[in-house]
Amino acid sequence: MKVIEPNNMQLVQAGLPWPHNKQPTSRDMLPMLERQEMYVTWLQPKGGGVDEQLATIKVGKNYCALSLRLQKALFRHIRLQNGFINREKTPDGRLKLRIPQTLYLDKKKTALRFTVRLLFLM
Repeated sequence: MKVIEPNNMQLVQAGLPWPHNKQPTSRDMLPMLERQEMYVTWLQPKGGGVDEQLATIKVGKNYCALSLRLQKALFRHIRLQNGFINREKTPDGRLKLRIPQTLYLDKKKTALRFTVRLLFLM
């Protein structure tokens, strides 16, 4: 897991630290992460915008970036429906991403494959 330096980042929303001894990247820990957004800490580069936010998980004293596999497990329950906006407000009024940008793009690509197109024959 890639460690993120929090010095150049500002905290947008804090998540719970990872409580288990095994790393969250372990295959047997993956079920423990499914739909558990409470472990996600959102960081944003100082001077950066909402689209640059990173979803991380705190393991010990380090913030670690989430792989696409972990993102898929954590945010599996979120569906891209018509009018989906990848932004939401935190309780203190800050804007944050609903799901990480990389996962959003991956979900959009998958949704495109399953889009039904109607062909009108004349």
